[in-house]
Amino acid sequence: MIDHPIIKQFEVHAELLDISGSVEAIDDAIVQLAAWMDGLDLSEDDEALLCHIGAVLYREGLRRRMGMKP
Repeated sequence: MIDHPIIKQFEVHAELLDISGSVEAIDDAIVQLAAWMDGLDLSEDDEALLCHIGAVLYREGLRRRMGMKP
């Protein structure tokens, strides 16, 4: 994995989700991302980047639901 401080934060938060027994999944993250983006006044570049991230999450969630491999 990439050695970056933000990636490390993601890792720590993922561990905290596991410890707390969170059942949130990719679909939950997609909904939260979409709701958050909807309330922001984003630049075109920021919106494009966040839409790309949302698209990757959506695709991976769809693949999991359909039992497909990446």
